[in-house]
Amino acid sequence: MDIFPIACESLGTRSFAHFVITENVNILIDPSVSLGPIRFRLLPHPLEVAVSWISRQTILKLIDLADVLIQTHYHGDHFTLNEKRIYEFTNKEVFNKTYIPRLTILAKDPENNLNFNQQRRAKWLWNNKELNLKIADNREFSLGSTRIQFSPAVYHGFDSKRGYVVETLIQDSSQSYLYTSDVCGPASKEALKFILDSNPDIIVLDGPSSYHQNASEEEKTSAFDNLSEVTDNYSRVFIDHHFLRSLDWENILKKKLGKTLPAFSQISHQEPFLLEAKRKSLYKQIEFPKDFHSKFQYSGYPEEYFEKLLTESGYGKYWKKVFENIKSKILTK
Repeated sequence: MDIFPIACESLGTRSFAHFVITENVNILIDPSVSLGPIRFRLLPHPLEVAVSWISRQTILKLIDLADVLIQTHYHGDHFTLNEKRIYEFTNKEVFNKTYIPRLTILAKDPENNLNFNQQRRAKWLWNNKELNLKIADNREFSLGSTRIQFSPAVYHGFDSKRGYVVETLIQDSSQSYLYTSDVCGPASKEALKFILDSNPDIIVLDGPSSYHQNASEEEKTSAFDNLSEVTDNYSRVFIDHHFLRSLDWENILKKKLGKTLPAFSQISHQEPFLLEAKRKSLYKQIEFPKDFHSKFQYSGYPEEYFEKLLTESGYGKYWKKVFENIKSKILTK
């Protein structure tokens, strides 16, 4: 089994998209990308926008290589929206290129354990009768030697305020891999139980949303206690998403757990670059046209500018390399 991060906080965006290659199935998980529209009272820096753009382009190319698409819930940083979102580089056309009839799509139940906004978005998917859709919640799927198991709907965090998600366990004859999606820690006992019961070889989790001003002290305490139980029982644990929206993430882990964890990008030997968390310093370090945001909002911006930023920063190499690695792995299976 091979696991390739495509878009996540350690790769400069608000996302958790990745590609998993098992012995007989190619799986694209949560195929979307997003940016924090306002952070530190600042709009995204053009370098963040460039990274969002290349992440989206890579996701679209990977659609052609995938057999299965997993959709753990319907927030825009995980689910490609059927409406225009400029920083996500999505619209109706991109939506239709992402969710196609050829793929087996295993997706969060569109009606049960879902708040109103997610139900509305889920209908974009489930109302298309041409798609090969299957409800994922609390179900197991066998695809040759690959087994995919989903948790029951668990809280997106500590309670139902932010909705529900499904956790995912993928297993072939070589190893097992568990992806928590957005359990924010895990903050709830139910999310923790699925992890411990699954006994996976590799875990990728989103970590406590400790940066979030609406996260209560009770939620943070529960999240770190549960995270500690996971890391006490398993050695191959990677952390990302919500938790890496803070530059101090490693020090927080050392203080709370007595140790740190690798970021998800490091599963592909890429040192993390946390662009949103560095937005204030990006504004100071990398100059850009004063009219960038107005032009980008109303008429887009030339792709050549994004390519230039990616080349100068050195970050653009990652997506070229990871796409070639995925193609190579698939061809040599």
